[in-house]
Amino acid sequence: MRRLFLTILFLIFSAVLPIAAHPQSTPNNTPSTCDSLRASKAKVYGFHPAQLNESQIDAKGKELDAFWKQVQAAGPEGAACLKVMLAAETTDHNFQFDAGQVLYQMDPTPDSLKIIRDAIAQADFQETDPASYLSLALALSQQGVDIQPLAARLLRYPNATIHISEHALDLDADTAALFLYGSMPPAQATSALIAELQAPELFVRSAAAHLLAEQLNEDAFRTLSRWDGVDKIEEEYRRNDVHAVLKYQPPDPADLAQPKFTREQVLKVISALPHTRKEFDDAMSTRGAAFDKKLHDANLTQDQLTKAVADSEPIYGIANHTAFFNSAIATLQPEDFNTLQDARRKALFDVSDECLEEYLAFTQLMIHLINKLDLYKGYRAHQAFSEHTAQGSRVLSSS
Repeated sequence: MRRLFLTILFLIFSAVLPIAAHPQSTPNNTPSTCDSLRASKAKVYGFHPAQLNESQIDAKGKELDAFWKQVQAAGPEGAACLKVMLAAETTDHNFQFDAGQVLYQMDPTPDSLKIIRDAIAQADFQETDPASYLSLALALSQQGVDIQPLAARLLRYPNATIHISEHALDLDADTAALFLYGSMPPAQATSALIAELQAPELFVRSAAAHLLAEQLNEDAFRTLSRWDGVDKIEEEYRRNDVHAVLKYQPPDPADLAQPKFTREQVLKVISALPHTRKEFDDAMSTRGAAFDKKLHDANLTQDQLTKAVADSEPIYGIANHTAFFNSAIATLQPEDFNTLQDARRKALFDVSDECLEEYLAFTQLMIHLINKLDLYKGYRAHQAFSEHTAQGSRVLSSS
């Protein structure tokens, strides 16, 4: 029942119209326009989805549709009024989240973006779709908004299953939070996750340690090497990942011999990767389509197709491109590490399995490069690599 209602809300908000180029009323009408919107809001909101039956959900959906059309029709005045109402609202978390979604579409200016962040930070995941929350929070992060409080909320959403219907993707809270912490500037994310290691809840500390291990910078390595909570993490896959990044594993010389791509070619490919949905779709429809046609015309077997992709130059992502992956490990230098970090962060432009796969591919590349260059050796154990350490590991899964 609740998911049905949240689906109705999604359809309403996805249909928000662009705001008019000019106000639809004069400045003298602003107070009366906003007063009218406030009155409508008071009639429509103040409900709890879980308390509504099916017929009430249908009726409420129509009321909400009419209200948000009224807001849209008010154009810039409607957006300005939403800011005023959000500033005054402290208890109706459904309105705060819904208004944040609409305001993002109507007026995504820097001032509004901060208001939206503060509004959706109050979201109740029992009544607000966490998938919509995650998507909006990621969009805010891409716009340069500090989303630390939004990411922290997901760490505190235990036993979550966040369903991303567009990609048939189910995320636990840990992986959902990865999208948000992973989209932040590395120093900011690392600082926030280090602070979460002091959280009173074990599941929060465990998730924070797991995400901190994937930051792969000096502060993260230093903190985790000195933290006494790793062995207290209950989930084996989390412990494995933390232990894995804290242990040096010598690279296989055979993987690094005769790289197909030079350092300059590797860096050029990385700089050309798509960082928005439009760039991704454009790459798919042009270079990607041409490559797919070439493979199709060659009438290759499945094994030959897999090898052709593994040997080819990446077009819209490095995942599954083994030759490029090994060339990057063989040729990149310590001064290129920031480039990899930036490319990994920009890979999270959408809540999708493709973006997640790309983020993890860059994570694997960074770990292998750290091992090849033996970076951060003061914080990582140099001993025989244990077979069980890699089992169930997210960060050390095969490239």
